[in-house]
Amino acid sequence: MDMSDTLLSELALLIDKQKLHELNVRYCIGVDRKDHALLSRVWAESATIDFGLFRGSASEFCQLIVLDDPTVSIAHHFASNELFELQGDNATGQSYVIGSTVKPHEDGSQENQLVGGRYLDTYIREDGNWVIARRHFVVDWVHAQVSLADYQTGIAAVATNGKPSTDDISYSFLDATFFERE
Repeated sequence: MDMSDTLLSELALLIDKQKLHELNVRYCIGVDRKDHALLSRVWAESATIDFGLFRGSASEFCQLIVLDDPTVSIAHHFASNELFELQGDNATGQSYVIGSTVKPHEDGSQENQLVGGRYLDTYIREDGNWVIARRHFVVDWVHAQVSLADYQTGIAAVATNGKPSTDDISYSFLDATFFERE
């Protein structure tokens, strides 16, 4: 293999790893914004997920995770420290993840919860696009504390507030196909 073939091979590998990274980002956006259409596109048709609270088909997970949950008023999560191993149209990966939620209580107080863990994934390339074939969520740590935040004052009162739905401003601000891009 000459130098140009080596560079092309390495470039193709980097492009595939970038696509896997963007797939994980789309998953996070889909969950946080309860975007069923976006979430459905990140999974292989026969994909499975072990999320602890849910173990089963990814299509069923997508239906459940987008339902309104009165026990969670705000949810965000972030995947990072991704490491992917590729072999043709198959890949495995590990991503560190931090999930942040605000849970309202009946007495009006709120609880902040941070969960740290990892996604252990198997990916496949279907019709030229990477999708998740299997995801296993591993919890490494949990922190919970009473929230002192007031989301009606300060910057939260004057800035645009995010919404845990496709009514979020990002869906009207960004190009209509932004979340669909590969």
